[in-house]
Amino acid sequence: MPIFNDGAPARTAAKATKHDTNSQKARALWVGTAGTANLTDAQGNALADFPLVAGLNPIQVTLVRTGGTADDIWLLS
Repeated sequence: MPIFNDGAPARTAAKATKHDTNSQKARALWVGTAGTANLTDAQGNALADFPLVAGLNPIQVTLVRTGGTADDIWLLS
C-alpha cells in the first residue's frame, strides 16, 4: 500500500539524516550526489547499497539508514 497519494506532487522537502531507527517517510528522494544508500522501502524491506542517481529517485521509503555513498539526500513527501 502506498504511503502517499501517488497522483499528487510532493508537498514538503526535508533533508534526510542517515539513521538506523528514526522513521523518515518519503514518497521520493532527491539526491545531490549520486551513489548508493541503505534504505527501508514502503513495504519494510531493507535495501542495502541501493543505487541512487543525482536528481529524482521515485522510490517510497520509510528510512534512510546509515552507510552508502550517496549524499545530500532530500525526502520529498
